[in-house]
Amino acid sequence: MKILIAGAGEVGFHLIEKLCKDDHEIFVVDTQRDVLDKLKEDYDIQIDHGSIIDSKFLHMSYLKEIDLFMAITNSDETNMIACKTASEAGAKKTICRIRQINLNSEKKQFSLKSLGIDWVINPVSLVADELFKLVLTPNIVDSHEFAAGEVSMTAYRITSYAKILNCSIGQLEEEQFNGRFQIGIIQRKDLSIIPGKAEMIRQDDIVYFFYRPRDYQLLRKILGYDHLQSKSRQIFINGGGHMGLRVALRLEKANQNVKVIEKDLARSYHISEKLQKALVLNFDGTDLKQLIAEGIETADYFISVTDNEQVNLTACLIAHQQGVEHTVCLVKQPELIQIIDQNTPISLGVSPRMLTARHLVRFIQDSGTFNYFTLLNSHIEILETRVTETTACLGQPLCVMDLPENVRIAIIVREGRFLIPDGEAELLPNDIILMILHRLDRQKAMGVFKQPASEEAIS
Repeated sequence: MKILIAGAGEVGFHLIEKLCKDDHEIFVVDTQRDVLDKLKEDYDIQIDHGSIIDSKFLHMSYLKEIDLFMAITNSDETNMIACKTASEAGAKKTICRIRQINLNSEKKQFSLKSLGIDWVINPVSLVADELFKLVLTPNIVDSHEFAAGEVSMTAYRITSYAKILNCSIGQLEEEQFNGRFQIGIIQRKDLSIIPGKAEMIRQDDIVYFFYRPRDYQLLRKILGYDHLQSKSRQIFINGGGHMGLRVALRLEKANQNVKVIEKDLARSYHISEKLQKALVLNFDGTDLKQLIAEGIETADYFISVTDNEQVNLTACLIAHQQGVEHTVCLVKQPELIQIIDQNTPISLGVSPRMLTARHLVRFIQDSGTFNYFTLLNSHIEILETRVTETTACLGQPLCVMDLPENVRIAIIVREGRFLIPDGEAELLPNDIILMILHRLDRQKAMGVFKQPASEEAIS
């Protein structure tokens, strides 16, 4: 696939790093020569120095050959103009990064389509959605849907009070799962495990469950997390910027008790006019005396989303020291997430850069792959593929297929049924399968189904 990325900032750099691991032809346009030169040294890409909205860009001859155009600079206006230009020049699909413009109304969505924008990605919305889910559904670390919503995948952190703690997967399958749930992956510190039946569930594991959406509440009951959902929580949000405000708006609508800390007085007045029930506090979120005066020890969650990641880290550490069970820290550097997870008492680190890049990668699909998911801080992937009449391994038991050793076919969706296959299961036409594999095994695994990873298209 030919992909043009306009904007080599933090999101662009992380995206390029991911895409270059696959067989894509990458073009990058940016105004910063030193950034482009660094990218050229590290990756096999083509670079173009200049603005994506100047006359030079308007006449780029290779635009008509581009399969996917991504405008991800820091300027909404620049991105929108660039998408319009690229679309008119012949780019097949466009993605526009927009941060400040509200895109909820159908009229605005129609206007974007008329500007040649096929998809919009909003980092603020992505992070706000992630934080909202974290609060409303405690202990969820990640989630995704496959097979047009017929299969859900949810990753839960295993706490000291989880009912499945110290159980083996085989025991859970025999005594509680009854064919409704499949544990596909376990993340344990810096390891990603595709587990066997003998694998034990340990505290602080992140366990990835596959199941039908209708069994969501049953899964939470099996885990012992069902009582946590209905509770109204006390939530402190440090930082009243666009992200903090959006999270606060959603949480107060969900009847949560929200306090927003914002040190800028003018901004404090502004957000207080936007919020109906949340309390806005004007002080520095790292001021221990002020936090104690406002009852920080009563908080269930402390979420720090200022523009300064050092402030976020410090504020979360203070909140933890004051007894807050759940602390969430916004960071710019994705590399800090693993450090936070393994070496600090902070509950979770969230990176807009990583969330945005991972979301963008999902627009890029291998031939025959309808859905694509990469675990955070891992080389493990989940690929969704449909079996056709011409699939080479049709009718063969899974145990005789020439798949790499660590590739697992975790789920088969057949005519609306959710199947957990064993080695004797055979594939039928129109089956949708979910494969768990290491990134390096993808090409060989897809070759078994005669759907090479190098033949690519946008779904």
